[in-house]
Amino acid sequence: MASTKGTDKVLEKIQESLNNKNYYEAHQMYRTVCRRLIKQKQYDKAIDVLYSGAQSLLEHKQSGSGTDLSLYLIDAYLAEELSVNDESRDRIIKLLELFPHDEPGRKRFIDAAISWSIKTGDSPAGDPALHHYVAELLWKDKIYQEAEPHFLAGTSASSASYGKMLAEWSSQDDPSKRGAYLARAVLQYLCLRSIRDAKIAFDSFVAEILSKNPGLATDTVSYRPTLTGDSIEITIYDNAPLINFLQLLILMVQRDAPDLFTALRNKYKDCLAIEPSFEDLLNRIGEVFFNIQVQRPQQLSFLQDLMSSLFSQPGVPGGSRTSSSTIVGGTSSTSANIKANQSSELD
Repeated sequence: MASTKGTDKVLEKIQESLNNKNYYEAHQMYRTVCRRLIKQKQYDKAIDVLYSGAQSLLEHKQSGSGTDLSLYLIDAYLAEELSVNDESRDRIIKLLELFPHDEPGRKRFIDAAISWSIKTGDSPAGDPALHHYVAELLWKDKIYQEAEPHFLAGTSASSASYGKMLAEWSSQDDPSKRGAYLARAVLQYLCLRSIRDAKIAFDSFVAEILSKNPGLATDTVSYRPTLTGDSIEITIYDNAPLINFLQLLILMVQRDAPDLFTALRNKYKDCLAIEPSFEDLLNRIGEVFFNIQVQRPQQLSFLQDLMSSLFSQPGVPGGSRTSSSTIVGGTSSTSANIKANQSSELD
């Protein structure tokens, strides 16, 4: 009882400090009282105080102190071995909403939160709902490179958002490079045998592009997905060979046709040569769908691969060799964990 009364008195003093704009003093008192609570294993109380304190300091534009208490909150989660649930996730999301987009501590908080969700959640890649929120947040701030791996590790809704983001990102580059941006999603999803996500990302990307460039779709041709099935009409996109290739590739991997896969790669080899990583990704696709074995460098483990993607800086697609390190190193095997619970067939 005495301990509770002591804590309450400190909290009253903290509020006085906040009212008087003595933010440094308030910050130090928050840390002191929470250190005591954690030492006494009063984790619930410590978490409530840290969450409230981080909110207050961030709302008062004290982003450095707010970052410190936010990170301390994750430490308290880990000390209690608190699992990922709606409440624990929502605290993180609500704090992230308060961070200035240019606050360096925000990325540190995101990284710490994802690491916590890996340790205590059900997904080896980290909590998908948290990843999806982070991806949308970074996309809103137009930090496309950092948003990308979070979309890949996200929920079933992430693939559509990922495609839209890539369309927006590509609009800042030469129109001839659109296909290189779309390939980031399609090839990586297919490496993970996630046909559904590849198709959704493709469709959302193309819909965004066509909404601003309706003349891109110039013609349709008939294509027979299977030897015995009916033909379907597919769209041909003008001056966009990579987009045409990716559309055919999504259809191709649904057939047991390794020879056609090889022929498709050869037909489009010139446009595929713009990005060195495409060869590695397509080799992986050939292996997982057609059992075409190609000697590859030693692969990272799934978790190492994911961490490489999440906590490194990707390059811009279709521009330089720096882009290949993220496309290949970050995702070619990652979604086997990230999307393990999703169907590999089109809905």
